[in-house]
Amino acid sequence: MSRIEFHLNLGENYYDPYEFVDTIAFAENLGFRNVWLGDHFVPWFHSGNRSAFVWSVISVALEKTKQVKIGPLVSTPIGGRYHPALIAQASATIDNMFPGRFLLGVGTGEAVNELPFLSNRWPKWNERMNRLTEGIELIRTLWDAREPFDFKGKFFSSDFYYLYTKPKTRIPIYLSAVGKKSAYCAGKYADHLVTLSSKVNLEKLRNELIPAFKQGCEDAHKQMGDVLVQLDFSFQSPGELLKSSKSLGFYKRDSWSLRTPVEVERSGDSVSVEDLTQRVHFCNSWDQVVTMIEDYVTSGATAIVLPTEAGRPVVQQFATNLLSEF
Repeated sequence: MSRIEFHLNLGENYYDPYEFVDTIAFAENLGFRNVWLGDHFVPWFHSGNRSAFVWSVISVALEKTKQVKIGPLVSTPIGGRYHPALIAQASATIDNMFPGRFLLGVGTGEAVNELPFLSNRWPKWNERMNRLTEGIELIRTLWDAREPFDFKGKFFSSDFYYLYTKPKTRIPIYLSAVGKKSAYCAGKYADHLVTLSSKVNLEKLRNELIPAFKQGCEDAHKQMGDVLVQLDFSFQSPGELLKSSKSLGFYKRDSWSLRTPVEVERSGDSVSVEDLTQRVHFCNSWDQVVTMIEDYVTSGATAIVLPTEAGRPVVQQFATNLLSEF
């Protein structure tokens, strides 16, 4: 088995901002080189009780570390909470100060975060994806343009756009996708694909997402990028995990359309054991986790994202049991 790259996703619930900074520094010392933080206006569930502005946390964490790359997973430049020009400016500023250490993850978003900025209107997926791909085009143009330009899109238009502080390196864009159409868009408009094992099993990854991603890259006349899979697994039994029902609303089929953290939390009560067994890999040992990772790599993943909101203890376990195996 060739060496696999591991990323950490530390989420955005439970902790105050500086605890994330300390955990990222801890992770870097253990050997991790890529760390993601969730970008939410509100937490996924009401009892999370924390939701810092991730861009502030990222800047401080980069200052306190030396090599680790950090980014939001994911930001949503669809013209609700974020106009793409603001994402372009924020990203360029960070890369200007910390060249080559900023990662940009983007996606079509969740209602829970976007509704307050879209006048309580939640667009259909097709509109959100069209907004996102147009937004990516504008972001790239702002990064690259050496003189002011006009931009006439369906969703974003102005006679004068120009980014005066430029990035110092080419910032990689990771697009979040769980279906064929979004995977194709990741290939055509972004650099890399990131997906979720809770929504995409091995067969779907191998037979649907990766071929669509590859086709998008080919249609854009560029080399195929990386395929990141966020791996959801647990050493608890399904019954034990159900006791944490307040945090399980994410596993509902259309969780992207749940409108408030209170609604997400309540929806966790209706998650069943069957729902969990379809979404979560239940393991009895680290050997099983290693085998599962090998299966995803064989199916086309080039990197594995390890999610945790438990902080240093779990990060230490990841380092001890996984970094040394690959």
